[in-house]
Amino acid sequence: MSKVACLLRTQRLKRGLYQKDLAALIPRTGHNRVSCIERNLRPPNAREILAYRFIFGTLPEELFPGLVSEVEEAVLRNAYRLHEDLQGDTSETAIRTRAFLETILARAVNRARQNGI
Repeated sequence: MSKVACLLRTQRLKRGLYQKDLAALIPRTGHNRVSCIERNLRPPNAREILAYRFIFGTLPEELFPGLVSEVEEAVLRNAYRLHEDLQGDTSETAIRTRAFLETILARAVNRARQNGI
């Protein structure tokens, strides 16, 4: 896994929590797991991301901006490749899939414009 920005530790410390306190709030986890996530040794799983969102009242991109960015970039690359692969296919399914992929790609373009990129 690449190093990604993680603001989990900042949020935990701001609330005066120890790793063991935070781990006690999250189903099926321990303080070692919290430590690994904070130090970018392991990515959080879906259950942990949802728990952190609920605990801190923040969006995943606020806690794990690097991870969210990394996943979004990978999805966009894959969407573009799939769209290209379907270019010659005139079946109804391929046309519908390309249209859906175009909405994903357009969302990324709109977001980039909003961020001044």
